[in-house]
Amino acid sequence: MNEIPAEKNKDILADILNARHDGKIRGLDELTALIHAVPEADVRTKKRGVLSKPAVKREAKPSKKKVKHKTTHYLTEDVFSELGEAKETIKNFLPKGRKSKATKSGIVESAVKVLLEEFELKGKKSYLVQELLKKK
Repeated sequence: MNEIPAEKNKDILADILNARHDGKIRGLDELTALIHAVPEADVRTKKRGVLSKPAVKREAKPSKKKVKHKTTHYLTEDVFSELGEAKETIKNFLPKGRKSKATKSGIVESAVKVLLEEFELKGKKSYLVQELLKKK
């Protein structure tokens, strides 16, 4: 085994921490230079065995999730039952990875959107208003 000469095996950090120096610590300048050295040409980092570019801080993207509000509305037994059946039928139309998107809340949300869009266009002649006028 190659032994390091006693002079080269000196513990610089211990000397610094224990203040056993006379103002100048041999090797301290080299140590400081190494600590503060910045690689110039290759700034890639090795991550999981693959060279990759260093992480770049990106601005946060605005959240795509919309704020939801919980609300309670009452449905007749027939409409409630039909909603459950529609949910199961719609699930069968969807591919495996998307089946969880078929929820009663999602169906109601979509149906209300469609009704409100038509109401915006047709006003009094919309299906929504006509259905409400039929009710006694």
